[in-house]
Amino acid sequence: MLMTGLANRYAHQLIQAREAAEFIPSLSSRYPLTIGDAYEIAARVAEIRIAEGENIVGRKLDYFLETSSDRIGKKNRLPFWSWLFDSGVRFMENSEGDFSLRHMSAPFVETEIIFRLGRLPPEGATIGQLAACIEWMAHGLEITEYPFQAATRSLVDTIAGFGQHHALLVGEPKIVSEGSRKSLYAVMECASLSLACNNVIRTAGFGSTPCNNPLQGLLILYQMLANMPEFSPLRVGDIIATGTWTKPLPIQPGEVWQTAVSGLPLSGLTVAFTA
Repeated sequence: MLMTGLANRYAHQLIQAREAAEFIPSLSSRYPLTIGDAYEIAARVAEIRIAEGENIVGRKLDYFLETSSDRIGKKNRLPFWSWLFDSGVRFMENSEGDFSLRHMSAPFVETEIIFRLGRLPPEGATIGQLAACIEWMAHGLEITEYPFQAATRSLVDTIAGFGQHHALLVGEPKIVSEGSRKSLYAVMECASLSLACNNVIRTAGFGSTPCNNPLQGLLILYQMLANMPEFSPLRVGDIIATGTWTKPLPIQPGEVWQTAVSGLPLSGLTVAFTA
């Protein structure tokens, strides 16, 4: 267990670095952190942000790609989660708008399918039971940044460092009917997303790709929290970012990024990034 004083010190350093848009040395290069230590630091960060007036509005799930030690070149996808705060969740009117990168040094963009929970999942919920709890879904873009001076990334630093999360840009939500919830997993399997910069397609993602189905992501998040009783479970009203469908791509001021959604009743997004 990480000493409370050290966790608090790291949390304050992370927040100060973000406010100054500066990178800091990785935490794991200074102390041998465990996964539990990383979540403890993240919890201290959350407490500070709440004390300063921010509110938790949900969670994000993501995956850390780790090269397997027994098979060179093989990547393991390790799930992790972090909190979403009201200051970083922005609903895009008419699914378009601009976003300032002024306080970011090395931002990236990822595509997301987002849910809002309208009821509490039962204990030991299945995918079908979780689908029944969804109030609405939307398409969105997550803006990410790794806050450390490091040539290689680690899972513990990723978790402690805001989960790499900076902001979530949410398109027009669509209410999910009771009938749609029953077939949602299969519908997601057939969906796809494309991501373009200045009208040139840069990457695409598919719901059939392993770990891409948003309901699978919701289940993983639910199960992770069930095994972490020190943290609160999912709540009614939570906004859930279920994991990127496309590889993270660097973004710069002056670029306009567009998405298109196929197979789901969701509008694409158009976002102009400014300085």
